[in-house]
Amino acid sequence: MGKERQIILFVFACLFWSACSTTRTLPEGEKLYTGAKVEITGPNLTSGQKKSLRNELAAITRPRPNARLFGIPFKLMIYNAFGNRRPDSFFGKLRDKFGQPPVLLSNFDVDRNNKILENHLENRGFFNAAVTGDTVVKGKKGSALFKAETGNQYLIDSISFDGDSGRLEQVIRESGAATLLKSGDPYNLDVIKGERTRIDAFLKERGFYYFNPDFLLAQVDSTDGLHKVDMRIIVKPDVPEQARTPYTINDVFIYTGYNLSTANLDTNKANAKFHEGYYIVDRRNRFKPKLFAQAMQFSPGELYNRTDHNLSINRLINLDEFKFVRNRFEPVPDSAKLDAYYYLTPMPKKSLRAEVDVTKA
Repeated sequence: MGKERQIILFVFACLFWSACSTTRTLPEGEKLYTGAKVEITGPNLTSGQKKSLRNELAAITRPRPNARLFGIPFKLMIYNAFGNRRPDSFFGKLRDKFGQPPVLLSNFDVDRNNKILENHLENRGFFNAAVTGDTVVKGKKGSALFKAETGNQYLIDSISFDGDSGRLEQVIRESGAATLLKSGDPYNLDVIKGERTRIDAFLKERGFYYFNPDFLLAQVDSTDGLHKVDMRIIVKPDVPEQARTPYTINDVFIYTGYNLSTANLDTNKANAKFHEGYYIVDRRNRFKPKLFAQAMQFSPGELYNRTDHNLSINRLINLDEFKFVRNRFEPVPDSAKLDAYYYLTPMPKKSLRAEVDVTKA
């Protein structure tokens, strides 16, 4: 224990010494990058909104300065303390695991960061924002200062779910009652992405297994001159027919002894036994068929929905009989049906001797 204490004291002594100069290991001619500050100007912004924007914008500048804990760059201190140690030495390994080399001002790209900040502001509805930045050098340290002129933030005026009279578009319009997009709210790209995800989840509950959020497009009209936008949610014209189709469940196959070494045998449909609507392949007859009839939520002929999909998997997992549970769906050719496959890898059997030993322990 005495030796460990000596090592700990030595480490802290080195850290204290290195803290006197965080720039000690800088390459010749380099400056230590210490972070970015952002000044916000714009109409109709409260002090709280300006503070929030300042924090958001400063957080997305790159690179990030050296990490700090209670204002102290501990990782940089560790790196400086053991910067010249061999990688295979104790302190070299300590440096590489817990330390962080100095972040250099030369790696800071002002123009790239200007674009990043302008893009973020545009995604928040400040369509006419302009950002200018520069670096500020003091001794061996350097920082960045940005000035962001936001302009007016655009608000949502109206929302519509347009498209033809197809089944897909009809269901999307039905989902509109729960839209995340509200008239009077600021334009926000993150909310739009959330809306696409919400619509996709709504569709997944109604059989549209092959749909995904990228098939949706938010069209924005901001030409009214009043800093407002009209939004239209539409389905992209090149969406494949498969994604436009609601699917029902055809056959459900459950393989109870699946593993990679015997996959061909375990997934052979010829070995399946039909029980209460499910095809069960259990070559060793380890499980009672009613176990799966109770766990499965899908029934042949039902419309696919994500809730039953997830619930079936969770119930199979919660049986505590299987080490792995895998699932896939396969379309039946020339139909709007899906065959469901469940691949179950049983838990290894415990011997009586092992159970006794565990009890004694």
